[in-house]
Amino acid sequence: MCIRDRYYFTRAGLARPKDARMWNAIGNCYEKMEKKLEAQKCYERAENCKDKEGIALHRLAKLYDLLGMEEKATKCMEENLRRKDEEHIVDKELGECLLYLARYHKKAGNLEKALAYARRLYDFNGTEREEANTLIYEINLALTAGTAVNPAAGVSPFP
Repeated sequence: MCIRDRYYFTRAGLARPKDARMWNAIGNCYEKMEKKLEAQKCYERAENCKDKEGIALHRLAKLYDLLGMEEKATKCMEENLRRKDEEHIVDKELGECLLYLARYHKKAGNLEKALAYARRLYDFNGTEREEANTLIYEINLALTAGTAVNPAAGVSPFP
């Protein structure tokens, strides 16, 4: 199914090369086909075409994380968070951004930043709030002990 969809979206992308929605759709097809690098290129192109919905940036961050490019993933998440804050959007992606950034900064030893991101997760219900409680507890323990947190190796910030 995705191969046929990709064909039609590619044709539409050729007709409207500056339309970010087409590149997001093609990237989504590549993701479903497990072609991560091609999906990455499509999402990067969608972002270069001024993706108004912000779909490309979030998906690109997830792909960067899967491909082991943590610095790029963090930059994308921070940019996505900045956009959502400017537009006053509260959704599931915002919770994922905050959780990713809290875990990343905890892992990097920036405990104050991690604590700030984790505290913002209290605005959410469900698993985000539970994970925020756990993160805040671990960060507070590390802050009181005066040591950096050593996270488990190879654990992705995305669930």
